[in-house]
Amino acid sequence: MTVPSRSVRNICALLFAALAAAPLLAAVKPKQRVVLPPHAEKITVIGTVTDAVSGEPLKGAIVTSAGMSAVTDANGHYALTCSLTSDATASRVGYLPLKKSITGSQLDFALQRGPAVTVKTTSGQTIVLDFNSTKFGYADAFQYISDDAINLCKPGGAPITPNKNEFAKITGPAHAANESSCCNHGPVSALDVQFKSGEHTTVYIVDSCFGVTYDILGVERSSATAKYIHFTDVSEVTFP
Repeated sequence: MTVPSRSVRNICALLFAALAAAPLLAAVKPKQRVVLPPHAEKITVIGTVTDAVSGEPLKGAIVTSAGMSAVTDANGHYALTCSLTSDATASRVGYLPLKKSITGSQLDFALQRGPAVTVKTTSGQTIVLDFNSTKFGYADAFQYISDDAINLCKPGGAPITPNKNEFAKITGPAHAANESSCCNHGPVSALDVQFKSGEHTTVYIVDSCFGVTYDILGVERSSATAKYIHFTDVSEVTFP
């Protein structure tokens, strides 16, 4: 028998080690390369927000996108830095919000009008109030109190507290009337009202029994400013 040389023995040892390690190497998966998503491209979007009916620019409208916001100027213009792949929403008191996709650097909005309350005054002025912001209120000695409902009394003394959603029309101006069943301190302010139920009646403002002057108030749609109108100066209020 021939004795193998040392070099042959070394080669055999290396082959054996390689065969033994092959299953272990096969079980180890190569590391996968982590691919990070590209950053969304940032652009500055400009545009105009207008009234969809009249086409007039809307001052004070807010345009928002992914936590960023901009307010329109007197000409309805805005500039907003945001992601090219995001959406933008324009909103303003008195109007319905509108969302659009951002596909370029120009994005205009034409907002549809929301429900409104139309107030006509004894001086001939017409004031359109945003319905959602419209309330009834009065100033007492310490604060201004307002609510969606108003404390009234019907002829005969029946108390009612109708919400603004229940009114169809209020006819003024509020005038002093004697109705002892509703106020035994003297005259009380009276109005004629028509409810959406179809009922038409005279009502008396309960709090006016104690000398309070009642208002209708809300944010004017055209100017986006708060308006307070005394019922003594109101000729008619029409509800949506």
